[in-house]
Amino acid sequence: MKHTTIIILSLLLTHGAAAQVDRNTFERQRQQMREQYESQKQQVRQQYDDARSKAEAEYAAFRKKANEEYAAAVNKAWTKTGVKPPVPKPKEPKPPKPPKPQPDRPISSTPLPKSKAVPLPAMMEPLPMPPIPTPAYRPDGGIQFLRHRMQRTCQCNELQFKLPSLEENSVSTAWQQLSQKKYDGLLHDCMAQRGTLHLSDWGYICLLGRVSEHLLGKGSNEAVLLQMYLLAQSGYRVRMARSADRLILLVPFNRAIYNYSYINIDGNSHYVISTQKLNEVRVCEAAFPREQVANILMGELPKLKGGGKRSRTLQANRYSSMKAAVTVEQSLIDFLNDYPLSDAWEYYSLAGFSDGVKETLYPALRNQINGRSKKDAAEMLLNFVQTTFDYATDQEQFGYEQPLFGDESIYYPKNDCEDRSIFYSILVRDLLGLDVVLVHWPSHLATAVAFSETVAGDYFTLDGRRYTICDPTHIGASVGETMPQFKNESAKLVRL
Repeated sequence: MKHTTIIILSLLLTHGAAAQVDRNTFERQRQQMREQYESQKQQVRQQYDDARSKAEAEYAAFRKKANEEYAAAVNKAWTKTGVKPPVPKPKEPKPPKPPKPQPDRPISSTPLPKSKAVPLPAMMEPLPMPPIPTPAYRPDGGIQFLRHRMQRTCQCNELQFKLPSLEENSVSTAWQQLSQKKYDGLLHDCMAQRGTLHLSDWGYICLLGRVSEHLLGKGSNEAVLLQMYLLAQSGYRVRMARSADRLILLVPFNRAIYNYSYINIDGNSHYVISTQKLNEVRVCEAAFPREQVANILMGELPKLKGGGKRSRTLQANRYSSMKAAVTVEQSLIDFLNDYPLSDAWEYYSLAGFSDGVKETLYPALRNQINGRSKKDAAEMLLNFVQTTFDYATDQEQFGYEQPLFGDESIYYPKNDCEDRSIFYSILVRDLLGLDVVLVHWPSHLATAVAFSETVAGDYFTLDGRRYTICDPTHIGASVGETMPQFKNESAKLVRL
């Protein structure tokens, strides 16, 4: 018994010693792994810092040279040229009154007349932030842009300057002053705010205008020059001109816009970003390296909040359970109200809905269409858009042509065929994942959907695929029903 006890104790001690050795080995290995991870992390961080420093140094050298050459070009004589008057958005032909569809009418598959397809627009991303060193944060009161405050890393008095005149040498000297390092912090802050608010190119132009006027005075020539400088440093193509006593910012876009005066430079329309009435100006045609034309299209709506909200209940007639209380932000409506008009229907659809609308509208609609076939779900969404809005033409509601973005159709009391088609196209893409085109007849806009299964009804053939008509203004019409007066007319098919 005694020997047995000794053996057991010996085994326990040996096991305990072995366990202690295992723990020590494990701790040494874990410590080695920690040290190895920290070493690798420091190496990666050092490589990133080295690459960033190199990019910053290269970009700083590029900007220094580019700004010196640009200032020299500005100092040369500017060219006298005429200003083209604003082109108003054309009035659309009087739209037809929606006919009442015949109840229980059988729908047959009928090919509609061959129609012209509009090329898919190029959706350019906003220009990336150039590698400008992040300045140290120095809090101040900030700048308000559409009820959003932009903190600055520099003080107002550090950035103020004066244009003694609008002569070439005076503007050239001011550009050299703006090229100093102290303006880099402002440029960095503006580009960071663009990213935070998800601003389109037009939104960024507006932000820079607001910032420049806050620093240098509303409508001042100094503010115009600062706005142009910041745009050029951000990579955008801009030009400047002067009238008798005013400096003028000129910006080209990738699509034509209405209601803005413009000047033709190198065959491209450069729009006057102001409401001034101008006949003749002197233009500086100097170009900044690597410049890109601004994109008027929005890939998404900006993240704007504040200024109050407007709520509205949307409900389909045929499907009473398709009901949602939806809210839109006043600051977003303010922004969209001043957005340049275009006849590029696709840019109203491609912008989609705001996050707030998606959060309130989409769950209610998904709850009703889940488990349905794509055709049945499209039918329900079609009736939802047909019957939840009151109809009015732009002339009746606004007194002028005004296509509406998706959120605007919720905000304003009424909408028309183009607005409903834009609204429906967003729902079909987001909720059903189906391709859709806008169908543009001279006096009417509808949609057509590429279903994954064969669906009866009137259809277009595009790129070898069948797009079945879905008309959100043909009240009570089903998928596949075209307004009778358009059955034999060709249309423009706008890809999205």
